[in-house]
Amino acid sequence: MAASTFEPGAAGEALARRAIVAYGLDVGARLELVKVRENIVYRVTDSSGSYALRLHRRGYRSESEILSEVEYVRALRERGFVVPEMLPTPGGHLTLPLADDHGSGFVVDLQRWVDATEPLGGIEEAFDGTSPLSPETFFRLGALAAGLHNATEAIGRPKGFDRQAWDAQGLVGEAAVWGDPLSLSSLGAHERRVLTSAVARLRTLLEELGTASRNYGVVHADFTPENVLSDGVHLTLIDFDDFGEGWHLFDLATMLFWYQPHPRYADFRKAAVEGYRQARDLDDAQLELLPAFLCARGLTYLGWAASRPGNDTSEFIAAEVLPLVVRLADGL
Repeated sequence: MAASTFEPGAAGEALARRAIVAYGLDVGARLELVKVRENIVYRVTDSSGSYALRLHRRGYRSESEILSEVEYVRALRERGFVVPEMLPTPGGHLTLPLADDHGSGFVVDLQRWVDATEPLGGIEEAFDGTSPLSPETFFRLGALAAGLHNATEAIGRPKGFDRQAWDAQGLVGEAAVWGDPLSLSSLGAHERRVLTSAVARLRTLLEELGTASRNYGVVHADFTPENVLSDGVHLTLIDFDDFGEGWHLFDLATMLFWYQPHPRYADFRKAAVEGYRQARDLDDAQLELLPAFLCARGLTYLGWAASRPGNDTSEFIAAEVLPLVVRLADGL
C-alpha cells in the first residue's frame, strides 16, 4: 500500500515502451495500464503472449531490493510454490534500470501474465462486510500462507538478500517501515493515549517474542485476498513488493485484518487457522498473539496514512480504519 510519485501518462508509457524493446518484445505490443500503487503496472500483449511490466516508483525500493524480490520469487517458483514467472532480459538480467527524459532513474521488471485468473477479493468489500468469500476460501488461504512459510524457511536469506524487516522496530519502532501512526493528524486526545500505550506494549511484547525460525522468517507482508489470484482451481500469490523478514503471524493478521467488520469474520479466522495448521505448526501460545499482530498491522496502516496526507486512501483510513485500530489497541 503506497502512493506513486508520478502519474502514468506519456512519461510512464514512454518508459514502458523502451522497456518492451529492451526485453525483446514486439515494438508495437499492446500496452494497457493495470494499476498505480507501489509501482505502475502495465499489461503487455504481443505475438508471444501477455506479460506484467512493473515500473517501480523511484525512491521507494533500491535496485538491490527489487532484485532481491525478483530473485526470491524465482526461488519460490523453483520450489513448486505457485507465483508468477519472472522473466530476464535477453542478456539474462532480472531487473532493468532505465532513465526518463529528465535523467531520473527507474527500475523495471517483467513477469508472465497469469492468464484466466481474478483476485479473490478486495479491501473495500472486506471492510464493508459484503465480501462473498467463504470460510472454505480462508482455509485455502491459511494453507497457502503455511506453504509459503515452509518454502521461505527452506530458502532462507540468499546471498545479497536486501529487504526491510517487519520486526519490532519495523512495526512499532521510532522509524517504523510505514511511518509513525501517532503522527496521524486526525488523532484525538483519547485515541492518542490509547495508541501510545499500545505501541509501548507491542514494543515490549515483540522484543520478548524473539525471532526464532519457528515463528519468524521471510514473509509476504501484504497477504490480502486481493493479492491472491484464482482460476477457479489454483491459487497464485502475487505482489511481493513489501516482502521481507517478519513474524509468520504478521501474514495471518494481514490476511484477516480487513475482514474484521465482516459478519462471518469469526468463521474466516477459524478456517484460516485450521488451514494453516494443516501444513505448518501453529500452537495455541502463538495463536494467542494474533490480536496483538492485528493491532500492529492496523498501526502500520495508520502510519501509512499519516505519511500521505490528502491521499484518498489515507482519508479512508483516518475516518474508517482508525476506530477499529483504537478498539484493537484498547483490548491489548
